[in-house]
Amino acid sequence: MTERSSARCLLFADVANGVRLAVKLGEAEAGYAVERCLNRMSRCAEAYSASELEIRSDVLVARFPDADAALLAAREMRERVRALPPMSGIKLVLRAGVVLESEGSEAESAEKWAARLVESHNPDTIAVSENLSELLSPSMRRMLGKVDEAPGNAALPALELNNAPPPSPAELRQEAQQAQKQMRVSFRGQSWVIDAAHPTLLFGRETGNDIVVSDPRVSRQHARIELRNGMFYLADSSTNGTYLLEEGTAEHCVKRDEFVLSEKGHIGCGFSVGDNMLDAVAFALD
Repeated sequence: MTERSSARCLLFADVANGVRLAVKLGEAEAGYAVERCLNRMSRCAEAYSASELEIRSDVLVARFPDADAALLAAREMRERVRALPPMSGIKLVLRAGVVLESEGSEAESAEKWAARLVESHNPDTIAVSENLSELLSPSMRRMLGKVDEAPGNAALPALELNNAPPPSPAELRQEAQQAQKQMRVSFRGQSWVIDAAHPTLLFGRETGNDIVVSDPRVSRQHARIELRNGMFYLADSSTNGTYLLEEGTAEHCVKRDEFVLSEKGHIGCGFSVGDNMLDAVAFALD
């Protein structure tokens, strides 16, 4: 998991339609069906390292060490409950709310806040608080969308976990590695860091660029360095091209193209680095 997702989270989930089933089949049969759902749900919580787990009648409450784990557990719970066949035409479904522990207060605990999320939205919905969504890894955050409100309810602010496949362990590992990658760029005594939080650095002659190079050979929006898929790219969009001098290699020009940067070097915007080292942009991997 990424450091970004590390925060204690609470998952409140219940099994809907148990009352309807009890009216049709009786309390004992309905209770058995709900218990079967809760058993499946508790195994999911344990598989995603729930630090605390409590089951009461038709409700499960679990706490998790981070946001990604809580959401993945909720998703698998929903899939396992969906897989159970209906009984006498009545289908049991999961409703879940996932929040941060820190969203609790003296007036309302995090558990009550999560329970209100559950009650405010349609069955078979996993509602996620906006605060928790901000701590998810990027691939998990892409699985969220606007929540559908239950008829007659004014839904609390939340997002909904959609039905898209979850990211694979390999994708999550790649994101964690990318989150740790940094490139330091310097120009005329100033420095910038390119990382997962700030993946793009622009340079050119216009003042709106991150790095402004005042040279007539420099285009208004000359080039950029971009962190993408774990690699740093130099992308040129200029008239005169961007000159790249990396350690141990000869200088070459990148024009209307992009190039994967190595560990260390200098960049000239429209001019050779050797001709104007003062206005060259230096870069190095941290």
